[in-house]
Amino acid sequence: MKKARASQEVKAASRRQFLKCVGGAAALSTFGMQVANAGAEGLPRLDESDPTAIALKYVHDASAVAETLRPDKDRYCFNCALYAGSETDDWAGCAILPGKAVAGRGWCSVWAAK
Repeated sequence: MKKARASQEVKAASRRQFLKCVGGAAALSTFGMQVANAGAEGLPRLDESDPTAIALKYVHDASAVAETLRPDKDRYCFNCALYAGSETDDWAGCAILPGKAVAGRGWCSVWAAK
């Protein structure tokens, strides 16, 4: 009985974490798109050691991501709905990371189809 309850608590905690992440992403996307649309000019580049980058598993080079995390090889920042740049931009703003520029060939766990 204790194992079942513990399992339910873990599932509830995971669900809460997911909902917090999605809710935060939605809130940031409305605000962040305004900031990100300014382009990458003047924005500092996101450092992979930044706590937010670590939490999102962000990397500058998507090809370095393990296949288990990125099974679809065509997912990059430049083709994510949250990326403010175009496919040809090396760096641009991101709605999830307002005030920072991310690599066009980068990747994070919040990738969303355009």
